[in-house]
Amino acid sequence: MHAIYAFGVLILLAFLGSRLLYRRSRPLSPFNFLFLTGLVYIFLGLFLGRQGTNILSSEVLRGFAPLISLGLGWIGFLFGFQLERRYLRRFPVKFLWLSWFQFLFNLLFTILLLTFALGRILPETPSPLRYGMAIAFGLLVSLNSPTLLNAVASRLPCRGDYYYLARFLSSVGAFWGITGLMLLQSFWRFPPSAGPAWLRGAGWTAASTMLPMLLGYLFHRLTKGRVAEQDLLVYLLGLVFFASGAAVFFNQAPLYVGMVLGITYSNLTRIQERIYPLLLSSEKPLFVVLLVLIGALWEFRLDPAALALVGLVLFSGAAGNILPLPLLGRALRFPVRLPHRFGLCFLSAGGIGVAFAVSLKLAYPMPETDLFLGISLTVIILSELISPGVIRLVLDPLDEET
Repeated sequence: MHAIYAFGVLILLAFLGSRLLYRRSRPLSPFNFLFLTGLVYIFLGLFLGRQGTNILSSEVLRGFAPLISLGLGWIGFLFGFQLERRYLRRFPVKFLWLSWFQFLFNLLFTILLLTFALGRILPETPSPLRYGMAIAFGLLVSLNSPTLLNAVASRLPCRGDYYYLARFLSSVGAFWGITGLMLLQSFWRFPPSAGPAWLRGAGWTAASTMLPMLLGYLFHRLTKGRVAEQDLLVYLLGLVFFASGAAVFFNQAPLYVGMVLGITYSNLTRIQERIYPLLLSSEKPLFVVLLVLIGALWEFRLDPAALALVGLVLFSGAAGNILPLPLLGRALRFPVRLPHRFGLCFLSAGGIGVAFAVSLKLAYPMPETDLFLGISLTVIILSELISPGVIRLVLDPLDEET
């Protein structure tokens, strides 16, 4: 009965919450932005979880674990679906190189900083877990969501080169982080040893990529004829749920599998622009439920070690986005100067960051990933509170200079 009651609460929250998400009529403020992104429902999940009313108890959450995996696959599919070849070709190739080098610098900078810090903050944690946490935090801070740029676009008096560059980097930057998640989940499962372990990791990597590509191709062939868009949406939901279930069964990352599936299908279909709005509208109820369940998984901590890690991850994310830009701009011969402050446009990780954090928690259920999830959610929410005020102060003056 407890599970049925909890399921009814989730259905009610999905119905009500989906009507509050994405409302843009109010002025863009940090608090309103949390409603716009839906991240406020994480706090509701925290209230309903083990540290609150316990409606979403540990037993209930174990029963709802497949629903979380399905939501992760759907988020990955929506992200990958926007990476259409025709869209990417509108931008110079050097934009893609900039996103790669910015990701790489952010990742390496965070790994070096966190590896050193974790050895002092968590000295009793085994070294392999500390290295894995450092890599995971590096991947997390490299993620960026375009939601904030979409929300602030109508309020910017001038949208010049800097705005469109930030829009591109936000749209494709998370690709590297999600791919890193797949590599981490494929190789970290095996102890570091001789060749066979690495070969098994490479096999999991290939399987995680080939499975969604094959499913996307087969789905495109089966629906190539005249299919009503509403019917196609139902078929797509079934396809993503099947791929997510297969990913969980084979211990792969549903977020990555969904992303590859979205990339594959969006580059095969000719009606991408017509069905993408339908996909976004169907996302709202599932996204609310997913955020509530993630909030219930949150082990909220305010001890000195957690606070120190929150500060370090925030610092590494800001520094990793700010420091390399002037050098990269000159090396890639950008037509516009890339000052340090332009990196402040990439503090918002949004829902993609939340999905990344909970993906690792589900793949490796242990106390260290509880800590990782808690630190990650705190960092993401603090970043979302800071970003709305920062991005207009950054983009307005820069675009006026061009």
